[in-house]
Amino acid sequence: MMWPKSITAFFGGFALSVSIMLSLYLLTPFATDVKLLLGLIAGFLIWVGAMVYYFSYNSAKGSGIACIKLLLLSVAVNTFLFLTK
Repeated sequence: MMWPKSITAFFGGFALSVSIMLSLYLLTPFATDVKLLLGLIAGFLIWVGAMVYYFSYNSAKGSGIACIKLLLLSVAVNTFLFLTK
């Protein structure tokens, strides 16, 4: 059952990476081009790290639950940052 874990890790890692990069984009005081370069490099590294983390679970269900937990935390931080700016 590697395909369900792989799909969850791929898309879950991508969604988490985008969400974390949005938080980083809102927090850094750099110019827009520097933020984009930082987001490209760090976003890829976070995506790969999240995929490895999610793939380490024994089942797709456990991987999906871990993904949803971290994604909800990241969305809460993004919401807070949007409302305070």
